[in-house]
Amino acid sequence: MEIELKLAVEDGALASIESDFLPTLDASVARTEKAVFNDYYDTPDYTLGKRRMGFRVRSTDGQFEQTVKTQGQVQGGLHQRPEYNLALSSPVPDLTRFPKDIWGDDFDVEAIGRRLSKLFTTHFTRTQFDIKTDAGHVELVLDIGEVSRGDNTLPIQEIELELKSGAPKLLFDIAQGLAKVMPVRLSNITKAARGYQLVQGARPNVQSLPKFLSLLADDTTEAGFCKAIECALAHWQYHQGLFLQTQDAKALTQVREALLLLMQSVSLYLPVLQSDSLLVLHKKLLSMVQQWSWQKDLISIHQLRSKKGAFCKRVPKNSQLVNYLLGRREGLLLAYKPKELLLSSLSSDIQLSASRLLIEKPWRTQTDGAQIPVKKHANGWLSQSWQTLMQSLPRNGKMDAVKYLSIEILLKQSLLNGFLLGDLFADSRGHFRAPWLDLLQGIEELKALAFLKDAMHECEVDDPLDFQKWMQQKSESLLAVMERSREIAMDAEVYW
Repeated sequence: MEIELKLAVEDGALASIESDFLPTLDASVARTEKAVFNDYYDTPDYTLGKRRMGFRVRSTDGQFEQTVKTQGQVQGGLHQRPEYNLALSSPVPDLTRFPKDIWGDDFDVEAIGRRLSKLFTTHFTRTQFDIKTDAGHVELVLDIGEVSRGDNTLPIQEIELELKSGAPKLLFDIAQGLAKVMPVRLSNITKAARGYQLVQGARPNVQSLPKFLSLLADDTTEAGFCKAIECALAHWQYHQGLFLQTQDAKALTQVREALLLLMQSVSLYLPVLQSDSLLVLHKKLLSMVQQWSWQKDLISIHQLRSKKGAFCKRVPKNSQLVNYLLGRREGLLLAYKPKELLLSSLSSDIQLSASRLLIEKPWRTQTDGAQIPVKKHANGWLSQSWQTLMQSLPRNGKMDAVKYLSIEILLKQSLLNGFLLGDLFADSRGHFRAPWLDLLQGIEELKALAFLKDAMHECEVDDPLDFQKWMQQKSESLLAVMERSREIAMDAEVYW
């Protein structure tokens, strides 16, 4: 079983490692460098890929080796996967030489072996540093090269930190040392996954969070927290990688969603998992979320420009307004430099700190509550956030746009708590969340209308009086719908 951290890096990583990082270590370091060629194989119907297995034949200095990596687990960026390596006399794969018990009873090794064909290749220069300290031995490997299939390529720029001896803590110590001197980010994308992306020819898409975090009825408080952190980190890592690869600004909205989920997860569990590490992480997250506050304007622009949303019948048909919105969008991206935010030392530090929590579990030495079933806390946690929200909503009387905007944070926190715990009540939760989610969407549309109103002072539109009349009608209609949703939401019986 290999235990490793994967870090994506930028240009100039080797120079930073050698000049800025290694001199800071109290360790012995041995350096080697070699060119590595890998051919990845699978059947035409991706038998191995569907089983989350990777198979390659590696060529290095005239020596050949075949490797199978079976499905393992990723916890916040720490990869643990069983790996099997066998030397070959030629670059011809032979699955029958591996232990039979790694395949499963329904895996016909000989038949599948005959159907194997080369899918893609990876070619990179590997610079390896064997780092030996009093705490253990870590292999730091920097790979620079590309994944290729025909004329299509994707870059490889990554560090793999593999634990040879010692505790996993050493991996994080080294990773956080690297983050202090160079841009790094946790990565859950393997070289094989990049290759399959080329094979399937599919551009990665923005993905929403699931409706609920998957929980088991008997999950402990510790398990619930760890699942929440894993979910938030995976969502963050996927969408930061997506943006850096495609420049799709919609991915940035999901980065902020992941940050909010991570922060709310820490806030929710902190009273039980009383740990100094959680307090420090929460403080860093507050700072990071503030750095992404400009996203509210980007979200409004996306809504206004959408050809399917609430404003599709009027805004996208006004060319002057569309051009203005596009300019504002580009202005935001230039001003706030999302790539720099994603590669900042604070971003790396938060990711590594959160991932470290999953492995070290520091609360175990500071509290006895970690092993209590999370369901024993869930009712109280959900009730507390819901009651706080309800106290801000009048039972009698109407709410205007200003009042709705003022409850956005409370509503978002309550819904995130429902996301984190709602799976424990799958038999009774019904449609409780639907009207509350409608209210949150309505608030987003109110913010878009406010943004549009401000834009009217800077952008000319055809027949401005008629356009202002339309905005007023749109606002009144939206508020009427929201009031009906609020009435339904406040009268609904809670599911916990």
